[in-house]
Amino acid sequence: MICIMREVRVSIVSRGPKATLGKRENQAILAAVKGLIEKVSRDKPDIILLPEIFANHPEDMAGEVSSTAASAAKAAQTVAGPLSEELSGLARKYRTYIGFGLLRRSGRRLFNSLVLLDRSGKHVWTYDKTTPMPTEMSGWGETPGSRPRAFDCDFGRVAGAICFDINFLELAEIYLRQDAELILFSSAFPAGRLLDVWAIRYGFNVAGSTWYDYNRVIDCTGATVGQTSDILPCTTTVLNLNRRLVHMDFNLEKIERLLKKYAGDVVVQDLRPEATCVITSLKKGLEVTDLIREFRIERLPAYFDRSRRVRQEHGGLKVIKWGT
Repeated sequence: MICIMREVRVSIVSRGPKATLGKRENQAILAAVKGLIEKVSRDKPDIILLPEIFANHPEDMAGEVSSTAASAAKAAQTVAGPLSEELSGLARKYRTYIGFGLLRRSGRRLFNSLVLLDRSGKHVWTYDKTTPMPTEMSGWGETPGSRPRAFDCDFGRVAGAICFDINFLELAEIYLRQDAELILFSSAFPAGRLLDVWAIRYGFNVAGSTWYDYNRVIDCTGATVGQTSDILPCTTTVLNLNRRLVHMDFNLEKIERLLKKYAGDVVVQDLRPEATCVITSLKKGLEVTDLIREFRIERLPAYFDRSRRVRQEHGGLKVIKWGT
């Protein structure tokens, strides 16, 4: 992966006008969110994240949330649809990526998707919710996504998770092996401490945008470094993505040699309660992944997989194949 820059300005935007969970008013929400994008654009973000299905939620004739397949089919849009057209101009105007939730139609199938537009407003990536709620599949007729893949933006590697997905750590394990750096969590519910688990356990940076007022950006140490509220419904946080979480086991001597060679250019943050630490490069062009290879530091997935294999060799639980 080649990255021009390693610091990224991440903006998160909440849904917009307050409404009961029983009524959506898609057009009013779209107008409010567009206003928030205009507002947060002054921070010159590299990426703006919007909530799950934020402006084409299925509604009945009265504007109430509907759980029928007919209402879902009516609300669904193709990627090259009205919502993308609305947001594409803003991405192009402000030279920023925009990720947004969309109830997406593809042929006869429906997906709960996170769509990414690049700085020119072009559609470049789609993530489909891998574990929709049972009512989404049986009621709306959604198809679960089956091939989650991280995507290389010009600032780093992003991956997606939508709402209920956050409960399923097999998705996080897949992204760990894909070396994802920033998880884009587009959701209806705020997920609370579940987001902390993904950061602390796997070393992901996590940006959350939901239907609720309180949303967070969490760095790879598990620290909350940005948040929204009922007063400030959008915010921008600067993250250094040139960081990696590693386990202390078998790595401390290698890390000490790394720090001696690259004194002043690399720092290590001790996360002793979890027996991990974060290696951070402070020098542009000096990639942490290259340093890890140079000093043969064992990465988290390699260490965990090795532990699973040894466990199985000694009669323990069988190895779970998480995917690649």
